[in-house]
Amino acid sequence: MNKYIETSQYLTPNLYITRNEADIIDCLVDHHEMPKSFDDNKVVSFFSGKDFHLVLFFPQLEDRGFQMYVVQDFSVHVEELFALREMFGQLIEAGQNVRLMKKAQYRVDNLIHMARTFRAMMHKELAHMEDDIRPDSFNY
Repeated sequence: MNKYIETSQYLTPNLYITRNEADIIDCLVDHHEMPKSFDDNKVVSFFSGKDFHLVLFFPQLEDRGFQMYVVQDFSVHVEELFALREMFGQLIEAGQNVRLMKKAQYRVDNLIHMARTFRAMMHKELAHMEDDIRPDSFNY
């Protein structure tokens, strides 16, 4: 059981968010991903086993802090990646920290494109599984 799940909120069955800064900092340190400075917005992504972690840092005094999104077994749960991508798209449209959200959305887009490759490496028995990637789902 992942120790970071205890203080998290599930958005879907395999996608959760946590805002518990102690847990997020522990996770960043454990995975050697701790940013060196905290002057600017940060988007950090990494893998822990089969899980994809996406950490956002907001430096603004009125909204300073971390958020961490985790997609469990991301190569199989591609629909959660689409949900995360859509959520960032809605925040961009609403004008919420557009630069940071675009960076986050870009990281998720790249992972969606690579999901089949990761799935073939992590789940050989599911390599044949088709992704629900729609060409119209990417607005470049």
